[in-house]
Amino acid sequence: MPVLGIDLGGTKISAALVQNHRIVGETTRVPTPKGADKIIEALLALAEQFKKDKLILGLGIATAGIVNPDSGQVVGSTGNLPGWEGTALKKILQSKTALRTHVENDANASAYGEVCAVPELAKKTAVVAVTLGTGIGVGIIIDGKVYRGAHFAAGEAGHIKVSMDNRRRCTCGLWDCWEAYGAGRGLVATAWEMLENVTPQQCPLAAKRDNLKTQDILDAADGGDVLAQSAVHKWHEHVANGLVTLCHTLDPDCFVITGGMSKFVDFDLLRELVADRTLPRVSERLEIHPSVLQEAGGMVGAAELVLQQALQDEQVPAI
Repeated sequence: MPVLGIDLGGTKISAALVQNHRIVGETTRVPTPKGADKIIEALLALAEQFKKDKLILGLGIATAGIVNPDSGQVVGSTGNLPGWEGTALKKILQSKTALRTHVENDANASAYGEVCAVPELAKKTAVVAVTLGTGIGVGIIIDGKVYRGAHFAAGEAGHIKVSMDNRRRCTCGLWDCWEAYGAGRGLVATAWEMLENVTPQQCPLAAKRDNLKTQDILDAADGGDVLAQSAVHKWHEHVANGLVTLCHTLDPDCFVITGGMSKFVDFDLLRELVADRTLPRVSERLEIHPSVLQEAGGMVGAAELVLQQALQDEQVPAI
């Protein structure tokens, strides 16, 4: 039986049936409404839509924020989902749909999805999936299991401090977090700083400085703009710096890079930058790969966690 995987993000909700570690059928996407009550209504509507056409085993929800996977409650919110903290999501969805439900942090779910989809990764000791997008999310898989930490906040590595200068304020309220440099908005901030006192005659990108977009920088770099190329290279250095910290903390076998910004990563350059900054013993066998699932990772991982729990429950003898 398939499981309905749902990925809840700050701007959109994606839902699809998952079977045998992959998406089957079409993926449905709807805008994320404002407010916890409206979000729950949207999730229930998606569940009902899929239940009409298919018998499903359960619901797997991948959501931004810190999640207690045992209770299925969102215990830490994100700025992209205001008012989401404290939502007893599993309890609500199970009671309304009568379906087995698992709620997981989206980065954790994405990491688990990658390990399920790629048999070679399931054999690794430690796999770290890094989602590069508007922010940075990290999921950690150790010996095939999601590592969540003592307070369910393991993997909040987007908030590793990468500078002591208090130059960039992160959306979390702290200064100089990794995602303020290595996420998409980090690339914009880097280019914006480089364009200070640069005229449009010197660099056409300067004309867009006050309304700079990630795509503007990437398009300019592809067109041969030296300053834009320098900004993209610096962004790779910022991404590498966070990976190096994770290398020296977790000593992983492999990094899987996913998210909207991952398609702009020069993997050869990134591997070189990480190797140059990492102890040889740590980096000599380190692998850095692009994701095979990309945006489907959260849906696949959340659904696979439902299946995992169902199989475990079947093995518990009745009393």
